[in-house]
This record gives sequence, C-alpha cells and structure tokens, in this order.
Amino acid sequence: MKIEGPLSELVNELIKKLKPEDLPGLLDSSKDDGIDNKELEELKSVGQWLEWMHNKYLLTEDDMSFIEHVFELCRRPDLLATVLEYRLKNLDTKEEELPARQLLRVSSSKKYIATTLKTPNKDDSPDLKLADPPKTRRKSTAS
Repeated sequence: MKIEGPLSELVNELIKKLKPEDLPGLLDSSKDDGIDNKELEELKSVGQWLEWMHNKYLLTEDDMSFIEHVFELCRRPDLLATVLEYRLKNLDTKEEELPARQLLRVSSSKKYIATTLKTPNKDDSPDLKLADPPKTRRKSTAS
C-alpha cells in the first residue's frame, strides 16, 4: 500500500526529521498488546516503520492518535508538533478541538507541551512554541 495525498507530505517530513538511531526507540514505543513484536523486529528503517503503521491502519489521514502516542512516549515534542501542524492544516481541526494538554498521555512529558497553539493564517505557517526542556534530569529509581 503506497502512502498518497497530504499524508505523504507528513510522512516525508517525518522521514527527514527522524534519524536511523531513532528507530529502536520508535519500535519500542510502538509495542502494544495487539501488535506482533516479530513484525516490529523486521523493520529496518523509519520509512518502513511509517509504511507499516499505514498498512496496519495505525496511521491514516484522519487518525493520528497512535503516532502522537508514540512521539509522546519517545519524548519527541518536535515530531508531535509536526503532527499537530498537519492536523490543523489538513483536517480542518479547530484550535478548541485540539487542546495540547489533553493529548498528553504521559504525565512527565507535560514539560514539553505547546505553550501557544494558534490556527494557521493563510499567509504564514502555524505558530507553535514549545516549552524549554528541563534543566535537571530526574534521578533514576533503579538500584
């Protein structure tokens, strides 16, 4: 199945932003009860991962929830912002329908939420500002 339409633009942009070393984290965050881990282990590139999600209907033009969840788990607010911009631009989503705080499923990622989220003007691109990352790391609880 070939990815076509506006979704292909999003996929191409994500492929540009993701590096090969990001793949293990993405695959680990993609693990779920209904997903065969053997299939995930066979994926060797970010492009294959995105196409696999599209083939499994986990990434469709009107449903970005799974990929948003993966990017939240991977702590990649830049990629999450890219998906949110796609939703605002291509899905006729209004700002009220897309509250950034409600999208976050992982409480520790709240430090990365968008501080302002405006609908795009016809002339400019969407203005999305992210909070600065934490200055200190959380201490490990592993012994």
